[in-house]
Amino acid sequence: MNADQLDRAIRDVLNRWTPDQPTAPAHIADRIVRRRRRRNLVRASGAALALVGLTFGAVLTTGGSDDGTQRPAWRVSKESKLLWQTTLLGESWDACATGPGAVYCRGTRYDGIGVDVRTGKVTWQREAEHADGGSAPAGSLPGVRDKVLYTYADHSPGASRAGTDVVALDITTRRVLWKHELADDSRDRSSAVLFDGGVLANTPTFKKVAALDDRTGRTLWTYAWKKADCDRAAIGGVPYLMCSPDSEKAPQRSTVVRLDPVTGAPRTVATVEGPSVYLGSDGDAVLLGGTADGKRLGDPGPATLTRVDLGTGKVSRHRVESMPMGEVADGIILASGRNGDVIAYSAENGERLWSRDPGLRLRKEPGDPRMRELPSAAAVDLGNRVAYYLDPSGHLVGLDLDSGAVRWRGAVHLPKSPVVGGIAPELMAYDHGLVGQVGGELFRIVPRPATAGS
Repeated sequence: MNADQLDRAIRDVLNRWTPDQPTAPAHIADRIVRRRRRRNLVRASGAALALVGLTFGAVLTTGGSDDGTQRPAWRVSKESKLLWQTTLLGESWDACATGPGAVYCRGTRYDGIGVDVRTGKVTWQREAEHADGGSAPAGSLPGVRDKVLYTYADHSPGASRAGTDVVALDITTRRVLWKHELADDSRDRSSAVLFDGGVLANTPTFKKVAALDDRTGRTLWTYAWKKADCDRAAIGGVPYLMCSPDSEKAPQRSTVVRLDPVTGAPRTVATVEGPSVYLGSDGDAVLLGGTADGKRLGDPGPATLTRVDLGTGKVSRHRVESMPMGEVADGIILASGRNGDVIAYSAENGERLWSRDPGLRLRKEPGDPRMRELPSAAAVDLGNRVAYYLDPSGHLVGLDLDSGAVRWRGAVHLPKSPVVGGIAPELMAYDHGLVGQVGGELFRIVPRPATAGS
């Protein structure tokens, strides 16, 4: 059983079973496999950890430097400018992506919607064919390129197992250019990725990818494998697969495979002993998380950070205190620990650089206190070296990328909403500012973080 099939199995089981409470929260199955970070958690740890709402990187935070060196003192700024705030049509918005002059989102009722990034006005939308709320939510969108939005839609609208299509929408004409069926209903960052010359997506069958012409959807080439689960990514415009054994019977090694963008010809860049989780890329290097001390992948405690140089194939392995899953920015992995803490690790050697409680408001779900809200993934402004986070209540914080110090706090007024555990808002960096999405609220804000000596 591969990772996508595991997600489906978990959803099926949980739709028939909920925690032993008379008022178990509705739709808990979809919530557990919904967002990108939740889905990665299910992949690495199994359903048990997801049910109790644990995340990797649980350590005692110090709120400052961990190496004893003196960090610059920062004043906490609360200055910002809210450019606009828009209430989107419908309900249950899953994921957004920014493009030239616009923000694009999808949700239960809409396969795509465009919002002018200057004014916040909705400029166009494409309704889903069947909006019954039963389709799989999206953890992310493939993206926007050359006036085409790549999004997801139900393959069989209205069916109990709707499946998923990757859909190319012409932004100018609002016309569907093509659709491509995926093997299941996973809609995360790895389901379809844009590389130079095409779109890499899984196929209607598992353990196979297809490179699609981005304007016509024509299959350019395919590549298949066995006995592994593979994440897809485009690094430097080139498609790669990061593969881990799919069972204990498979060879216990992980591989990083480069696929030629024109022909699909594979080249194994590196092989690493044991199973692994794809963490992200750092420049021309791939980062993998693996096991340590004989533990199973996903167990709490020490783990291994493996760095693979894509140019030379050189592999370096480093012991880390916990699995460093999170956004990667300029050599730093920004991981989430227990209760929303942020822990920064070096992408070079796994050293813990700093940890911080960002002070966001993450509420527990009344019907199931084990389920709590999640913060957004980090949106990083490298120019000011600030990592921003958003909570479901509309509170924002900006942490210094190098020290973890709080440099900015802000808030956007949002309508009161019930606590929905396991759901994270979305925050995106855009033109020296931020675009945030919480439920049906979309906004653009320009923070003014404190500078040294201010």
